[in-house]
Parts: sequence; C-alpha cells; structure tokens
Amino acid sequence: MDWLLSTSTRPDVYPRAVLSVLVLGALVCAAAAVRMLLHWSCWSLSFRRACHQLRKGGGWLPRAEEHFQAAARCSRGPRRTAALAGVGFCRMNLGGYAEAAAVLEPLMEQQLPRSMWMDALILPAHLSLCLAMLGKTSRARRWLGEAHARFGAKVSFLVLPEVAILCREGHLGAALKLMEASWPVVMADRLVCTRLRLFRAYAQWKVDPERDREFIYMTLLSLALLPERELAFCREHWPVLADFIQMGQELVARHDQQRALRQAELEARHAERGAQSKAGVTLKPEDGEDTAH
Repeated sequence: MDWLLSTSTRPDVYPRAVLSVLVLGALVCAAAAVRMLLHWSCWSLSFRRACHQLRKGGGWLPRAEEHFQAAARCSRGPRRTAALAGVGFCRMNLGGYAEAAAVLEPLMEQQLPRSMWMDALILPAHLSLCLAMLGKTSRARRWLGEAHARFGAKVSFLVLPEVAILCREGHLGAALKLMEASWPVVMADRLVCTRLRLFRAYAQWKVDPERDREFIYMTLLSLALLPERELAFCREHWPVLADFIQMGQELVARHDQQRALRQAELEARHAERGAQSKAGVTLKPEDGEDTAH
C-alpha cells in the first residue's frame, strides 16, 4: 500500500524540498531588498532635507544637523560616513569645534560615496580648522598637509585653516602675508567668509592696532554676530580671540544703540512738527532744510 511506504521513497519529495528552499531563499532576499530599499529611502530623504537646510545657512544649521543625524541612524558604510560628515560640518559652522573634530577625525579613514569625491578632498581641511581652533596645531598641520596632498596644489579654500594655524601659533605677520597674497583668488572663488575676515582683523589688531584701527573697527561692524556657542568655545580654548570677538560685539551693540537713539529722536521730531502743523503753528525750518522756492 502506498500509504505504508516511507516518505524517503516518494519520488516527489526532493523536488518539493528544493522548491521550498528556493521559495524561502527568495523570500529572504526579497525581505533584505525591501529593508535595503527602506534604509536607502530613509537616508536619501533625510540627507536631501539636511542639504536643503544647509544651503539656507544661519539659523537653519541646527535643523540640518538633526536631519544629518537621522540619515546616519538609518544607513551604513559610505552613506553613513557622508551623513556624519554633514553633522561635523554643521557643528563646525555653529562654533562647536571640539564636537566637530570628535565627529570628523574618525571619518578620515572611511570612504564617502563616489559621487561625493569633492567632499572627500575637502574633509581634511575642515578637520584641520577645528584642530587649529582647539590649539592642536601639529595635528592640524598634518591634516592640512593631507588636504594639500589630495589636491596636489594650493587651493583657495585651504587658506582659512592655514591662516587659523598661523594665528593660533602667534605667526600673525605670516598670516597677514598669506591673506594678502591669497585674497584676490579667495575673493574670486567667493570664499571670503566671516571667519577669514575675523582672522584678518584679529591679526591686524595684534600687529599694529593704531595704524589699522579704522579698518579693524569697520570690519568688526560689518561682521555678523558669531554664534554664542563659538564665543563660549573661544573663552575656553582661545581667550585672546574671545576678547577680540567680545570687543567687536560690544562695538556692534553700541553702534546699534546709537542708531536706534537717532531714529527715535528723528521720529519724535517729526511727530512734534506734525502736531504743531495741525495746531496752525508756523514751523521754522530745521537745520539743513532747504527753504528756497
């Protein structure tokens, strides 16, 4: 009787077993593919949002950092490296140089996606700037040298970390010479940022404050206020630069206060003249007012 035969002797057992293994393998592969697709979609969406916020700059940097962190959590390999590099870049631009260096330095041995080859070249320059701000100039020079080696030539965006190293080491005359020589190229590449202008004014203040006083003050007035996080960092790691930044912020505050006072006086004068005009009082011309008809 067929039902008494051992299952091992049934001719259809092996095909069914093979088919079951193939189906199971297909399901596992499909599940892995879906998981990879979900992770890629999560990374892609978060990374694109981060880059969008990053382009806005300023107050959008914390939001950009949050999106980069979300991209890092749902990715591995080169994509995770790219997301963490974004986190480090945001922290650096917010003035958190110590936190930025802690994120960026482990990435130096990691691979970025092939489409981000330019970022891979620039990354050592960012780390060099962070280390210079921390006062770790020997390590900063090492990574600046790595950045130069990757490009094989002197490029404009490496001026900022090199200037930071020179200023940190007290070679202020050399920093001014480097900026003077590089300024036209840096201007042409639109890389004259707030920090480079700050270092220029700082070096002038330390070298010859009397001769360059007017230029220093004009530079400080034109600079946007640096993040409070950066000022707190400098107070801890670079007190002399912190004093200079504080001087600039106080100068800007006094200038704004005087401007607000002049505006208030002007509005009060106009209001008074308007009230006198309604009352039928003959108005006298103000100083500098043209009375010719």
